[in-house]
Amino acid sequence: MIGAAGALDGEYRKTTLPNGIRLVTEWIPHVRSVAVGVWVDTGSRHEPAELGGISHFIEHLVFKGTESRSAEDIARAVDSVGGQMDAFTTKEHTCFYVSVLDEHLPLAADLLADILLHPRFDSGDIEREKSVVLQEFGMVEDTPDDVIHDLFAERIWPQHPLGRPILGDRKIVQGFERATLLEYFRSEYCPERITIAAAGRVRHEQLVELLGNRFLDFSRQRIPRAADPPDLATSLDLIERPLEQVHFVLGGRGLEQDSPERYTLFLLNTIFGGSMSSRLFQGVREREGLVYSIHSGNAAFRDGGHFYVYAGTEPANFRRVVELTLREFRSLRHEGVTADELRRAKDHLKGSLMLSLESTGSRMTRIAKQELYFQRPFTFDEILADIERVTVEEVKALGERLLEGQLSLVALGPKSPEVRLPEGVRV
Repeated sequence: MIGAAGALDGEYRKTTLPNGIRLVTEWIPHVRSVAVGVWVDTGSRHEPAELGGISHFIEHLVFKGTESRSAEDIARAVDSVGGQMDAFTTKEHTCFYVSVLDEHLPLAADLLADILLHPRFDSGDIEREKSVVLQEFGMVEDTPDDVIHDLFAERIWPQHPLGRPILGDRKIVQGFERATLLEYFRSEYCPERITIAAAGRVRHEQLVELLGNRFLDFSRQRIPRAADPPDLATSLDLIERPLEQVHFVLGGRGLEQDSPERYTLFLLNTIFGGSMSSRLFQGVREREGLVYSIHSGNAAFRDGGHFYVYAGTEPANFRRVVELTLREFRSLRHEGVTADELRRAKDHLKGSLMLSLESTGSRMTRIAKQELYFQRPFTFDEILADIERVTVEEVKALGERLLEGQLSLVALGPKSPEVRLPEGVRV
């Protein structure tokens, strides 16, 4: 139990069931809601290429009905208590979650257990859901500021599963058969890959009783799988598409999820392009007026990551925005940051962290990811202390290392004489 470590923290507890499922809770007595998530350690990076998109498709499919409930029954049950139920697939995890008032926790637990332990995988549902997922393909393809991130990952990790999109491939998805889906579901959804997290007005013993007992007899052997770290490639590429703007991602090596320098990178990113007062936002949008959207970020995974800048601009401004971004990269690498910038970034990061305390969903996600990547919780006092320890010299050293050598630039936009790639992107 870790409850007395800081006034900001709730009471944290953990139980590991005999079959390997981990249950973690954070008791927050001053709220009336509970967020519960079942996190499965399986995502698009774990798929063989010939099954690209199967994790995301299964995420959809379990909501289509169980042995005792139809899809409509599931939706009505959640709606009847004013709750929210959803799921998402990432490159490393799949999460199914419910948010309800504390009095409706038994219903939430029953629904989550039902869809994961007794999914129907009806052949008719499978065919109908293929149509739904194909509509999702179209929706994403109509959103260039989403597509460009997939295109960038595809080019910097061309021979690695992290370079493949979470949705997969249209033709592969259209060809999924019930037997294949069931076999993959049973091989990936095993107890040792499941973490159940809950935050809010929930007692640990209550969750163990409600969900632990339902999953206690769940038994499947974990099948070992390869997990080769990604090998970063460089790319300079323009993909032509009839758009009004040019969307691009520029970047290179980042940090993995559990890097000891992660707080240094959070602060570097806040200063560089992760906030409205950042260098990029102020320089490129506010002073030059060349973009509506520009930001930086770090896409982090278990064994790698990439630090990037995204921007969208008119074709006539494309080269200028790239040049300004590279200029800011060079300034960051060679000159570092100031003490005032670092102080403001620390206050910004701590403020954002405090605001997240008001959401049981955010707190559930936080304790789940800490268990998945670190196998232990971090108190807010620990996190705040780690943020405060970062120095100006550490930020500069990290910037020098991440921005060393050739970066990658991938752009998506119209065919135009104004849209020309630079000869190289070194800082």
